[in-house]
Amino acid sequence: MDFMVLWQQTVSQVVTAFCMVFVTACSVNPVTGENELSLMSQSDELNVGNQQYTPTQQSQGGQYYLDSELTFYVASIGKKLAAVSDRPDLPYEFVILNNSVPNAWALPGGKIAINRGLLLELQDEAELAAVLGHEIVHAAARHTAARMTKNQLLGVGVAVLGIGLSTSGNDYQGLILGGAALGSQLVQSKYGRDAELESDFYGMRYMAEAGYDPQGAIDLQKTFVRLSENKQSDIISGLFASHPPSQERVDTNISTAAELGGGGVRNKALYQKRISQLKRDQPAYAAYDNGRKALQDKDYSGALRFANNAISAQPQESIFHELKGLSLEGSKDQQGALAAYNQAIKLNNQLFSHYLHRGLLKQ
Repeated sequence: MDFMVLWQQTVSQVVTAFCMVFVTACSVNPVTGENELSLMSQSDELNVGNQQYTPTQQSQGGQYYLDSELTFYVASIGKKLAAVSDRPDLPYEFVILNNSVPNAWALPGGKIAINRGLLLELQDEAELAAVLGHEIVHAAARHTAARMTKNQLLGVGVAVLGIGLSTSGNDYQGLILGGAALGSQLVQSKYGRDAELESDFYGMRYMAEAGYDPQGAIDLQKTFVRLSENKQSDIISGLFASHPPSQERVDTNISTAAELGGGGVRNKALYQKRISQLKRDQPAYAAYDNGRKALQDKDYSGALRFANNAISAQPQESIFHELKGLSLEGSKDQQGALAAYNQAIKLNNQLFSHYLHRGLLKQ
């Protein structure tokens, strides 16, 4: 069959499939009031958030537990912002993840997490409110649902193209399918420009209504732009992979702040007091991160040295003992590794990786 004829037939099939979806899947963005396409119902969103929240936390270090007052503080600010959002009825949850990578994310249904690594990059409570307000908008405006819908639509297109091109016997198939797969990966890995600007705008409105100075959102974005220019690998692989900063966002936030007016609290002294334990423990976490790198390089003696340094500085942190166990296991000291894993579980019986490593050791 002539390739152009086959291509026209395939495009027609794709267009027909897309039209059917558009007819049956129109919805209204709860934040902007605009019509949009979504293949996920609100109940589907809640189910996805509930099902994925705990596993996602576990895969990224689990919850930070050494300072329960800090966790309560962050959650209280999040709930204050959620209460003035466009979807205050969502079952919002806010946790701190025990992860050094500066990052924050939101799952559908208002399931929100911020890493301890990002808390150390912020200067005051207003900047924290800017982060949490931004993530609340992602949840309230159904941005993840929209992103998943795009992936599903792309999947339909790829499937139809694959069927058509598989019979063509030409070299275009690999090129087209490879490009579509790459596009799907890019859509899934980060929010689009419009979603980011939308989250900045409405997040700043929530900030102002909750009593915070919108200038905090401007300063936050300026910090992110500066950090992204440094091209630190941990920053780029974390927050900026899904929330790309730009000077455009800084300028837009400046305009939004001017419309909202000045005033509002920053609470720098209070914020710095709340993160004081994180700051005291930062050298221990830095040693831990260096130990993880050494472990990846199979430098078990170096990893053990870093683990012991971390434990000496903060003996109550379970992941330091897990690192010690992994280092000892790599050095063929099974009894020492078992003792370290047992201590990790004793300190934190909620982190799955502790049990996993101990279980694998006992096999």
